[in-house]
Amino acid sequence: MKLTELAPAKLNLTLEVGEKRSDGYHEVQSVMSCAALYDEVTLESGTSGEISMTCDCPGLPLDDTNLCLRAAKLFFKKTGIPCDGLHIELSKRIPMQSGLGGGSADAAAVLRGLRKLYRPEMMIKDLERMAAELGSDVPFCVRSVTAMVRGRGEQLLKLPKLPLCWFVICKPEFSFSTAEMYAKLDEKELVSSIDTLGLIKALEYQDMQEISDRLGNCFEGVLEASSEIFAIKNRLLALGARNACMSGSGSAVYGLFTREDKAKAAAAELQKIYPQTWFAESV
Repeated sequence: MKLTELAPAKLNLTLEVGEKRSDGYHEVQSVMSCAALYDEVTLESGTSGEISMTCDCPGLPLDDTNLCLRAAKLFFKKTGIPCDGLHIELSKRIPMQSGLGGGSADAAAVLRGLRKLYRPEMMIKDLERMAAELGSDVPFCVRSVTAMVRGRGEQLLKLPKLPLCWFVICKPEFSFSTAEMYAKLDEKELVSSIDTLGLIKALEYQDMQEISDRLGNCFEGVLEASSEIFAIKNRLLALGARNACMSGSGSAVYGLFTREDKAKAAAAELQKIYPQTWFAESV
């Protein structure tokens, strides 16, 4: 059997990071949503006795560190289902090391696909628990709906869907090390001014102005004032975005637009400077 799952990009509408826990993870509180910028994960079962993988992105390792392969192995281990052979084909559009959760989204797509192929009666909650063993963003990506995420990513509360809007997502040539960004946060001990609860209330009222006003990411607080991240944000605002924010630990930045024509025009303009720029509808 063969099926294809779409893996949407993750956006942090808010992101607050607390103290480092005894298990090495940080407490997080974040409202996450998704944009229609997709990787495609195709699963074909019964191919051989092994799990194999191909990808159209040359820079992606296809060894034991790959989240898609780890997700497949974990699924068969946890369910006890014998693997009759599985081939994973990954087509990537979400840039790596961007804060858009591409690897997590791909792993979650593998889990969803394997559930459909082998264990359709499995509860989504059980799939989310499995996903938590793979990484902090993977449980959210299992459902890929607007949600508040807490703990180290395993505590999920579904929220009202974002009103229809459009994103312009820009990934500069450079990337940030996630570990280094967390280390900088620990050093600075920033006091958060991010209003996650206010954003949740705005979602409940479907108030796009209030939603836009409350976008925020604590990782921006560890960047130098001269960082190109702020230059990209300012360009997005000048091109008509309601607000702009970095996603995750970066380095991708998104602008939120309430007019499709303005978003498309902004994406076209920004692509002249940053080739890795995408226009995407809210999911």
